[in-house]
Amino acid sequence: MAASSPIAGDSTIPRAIHILVVLTVLTIVASACTQTATPASSSAPSAAASGGSTATKRTITVIANWGGGERAAFQKVIDAFTAKTGIPVNYEQSRQLEALVRTRVAGGNPPDIIFDSRPGAIAEFAKAGNLIPLDEPVGKEILDPKALEAALGKSFIDLGRVDKTLYGFMFKADSKSTIWYKPPSLTALGGTTPKTIDDLYALADKYKAAGKVPFGSGGKDGWVLTDWFENIYARVATPKQYNDLFVTHKVSWTDPTVKKALGVFAKIFGTPGYFPGGAQGIVGTAFTEGIGQAFSKSPVAEMYYEGGFVGVIIGTDINKDLKAGTDYDFFTFPTVDPAFGAPITGGGDFAVMFKDSPEGRAMMQFIATKEAADIYAATGSGTPSKLVDVAKITDPIAKKLHEQVASATVFLFDGSDLAPSALGGDFLFSALQDLVLHPNEVDRIAQALENFAKTAY
Repeated sequence: MAASSPIAGDSTIPRAIHILVVLTVLTIVASACTQTATPASSSAPSAAASGGSTATKRTITVIANWGGGERAAFQKVIDAFTAKTGIPVNYEQSRQLEALVRTRVAGGNPPDIIFDSRPGAIAEFAKAGNLIPLDEPVGKEILDPKALEAALGKSFIDLGRVDKTLYGFMFKADSKSTIWYKPPSLTALGGTTPKTIDDLYALADKYKAAGKVPFGSGGKDGWVLTDWFENIYARVATPKQYNDLFVTHKVSWTDPTVKKALGVFAKIFGTPGYFPGGAQGIVGTAFTEGIGQAFSKSPVAEMYYEGGFVGVIIGTDINKDLKAGTDYDFFTFPTVDPAFGAPITGGGDFAVMFKDSPEGRAMMQFIATKEAADIYAATGSGTPSKLVDVAKITDPIAKKLHEQVASATVFLFDGSDLAPSALGGDFLFSALQDLVLHPNEVDRIAQALENFAKTAY
């Protein structure tokens, strides 16, 4: 489940390739009141820089929820676009992006382009006729199909389809299949990074035997627990089953695959000594506090599970003395059943177009290029583009994260963000917190989830 980043100004947090994610419509209750956004126009280049005057080129409006460092990273892409084309861009940031856009659409003043992290909302905009298809008509597509496939691959492209029509493409991608650890601690223990769930149990037990606590928690923020569950479920079921559980409810919450995943979850969170303070400590510790348990200057734990964004938080908010790649690193969430491998779960932001104009087309075409991907990746931001020159990514963690996402054989979108919000948000949060407190009651909690799901779809 996506959640707001604790870094001031940062955006919602919040991943031959075969990915089965169906973009179906989720019910979203939009605010009826007018929302405000923070604009920042890009400076128009000189005539010499742009190859001509910008006087006849319309300013386009782009809205995303990226603030702080993420906003600065995307501004570099905007600046390069304006320098290349002479087209000015008015970038607006909004934390209530969908409500703001709905208000503007209703008022007849939609933005040109937005970046949205919720596939259900994109599908709803498309179904309402608000979006411009990017792959029609054949031969005159806004985005060249061959060029886009070379950049992303068919399966990543299909994430932006609604009823087989392409309405968006994933510009920004974040992995949520990362477990963060301290290389010096692992070396001192004589351990190795785990490849399987049994390896992870063995490593945790080895830390316990050495008098250390294996994991920081963060379960007070329920989305941390849903991310744990999604990674486990992706490793005991097929991508289709994953999709059918969260998106369509064709798989029930009492299905054997779901109970198996809940059982693994219960074992991790129910084993005494695995987390500071036991069960009460888990549900009483917030996301950033859990990171601090492992990586502060006075740590009480050795590892922490959450997405790729944790690396930035460690180095900027938790402990600036730590060096990326040396003092902290990550390994991919291990396999549970080897038959299902180690899919990458994650989230991302899709570029979608509300107004069809030469300027808007030029922007969409530019942000799909290698040039734009290289500029964005060089800031340490995540992109699924296969065209990126990884040599330009200087941060070792950012480079490793990019390679993890771009090389993924299976990338599954955050399941709780695909489910109806009442289920994927509040109820699943509380159900998994309940399982932390009562790890021997998998059947009861699975049935409660199923009972609620029947009313949510």
